[in-house]
Amino acid sequence: MKKAILSLAILFQVVVASANNKGGNQELTVYKQPSKETEILKVLSETDEVALVRPFNNRWSIVTVNKEVGYMSSFQLSQYNKQQRAAAIAKAKATKTKQNGRS
Repeated sequence: MKKAILSLAILFQVVVASANNKGGNQELTVYKQPSKETEILKVLSETDEVALVRPFNNRWSIVTVNKEVGYMSSFQLSQYNKQQRAAAIAKAKATKTKQNGRS
């Protein structure tokens, strides 16, 4: 059981690292305006909750992060969503493995 949880944790880290390293070490950022030349409002951490308000255009989306409104590139938003899905799957598998171990 410990090996399964450890394997899932390592897999999650690999997925996150590969998503962040696409095209260099890219941080997931929220900007004040729809341009990478404007003020950065937030560099996302694992605990931040991002919610899509609406697409702004084909390159940018309006989002809220911890109740603060900003702009995030649509590509980065898709990367964030992939990370969240991977984390949820890993958590569900770890929980299922833990429950099966108790049976």
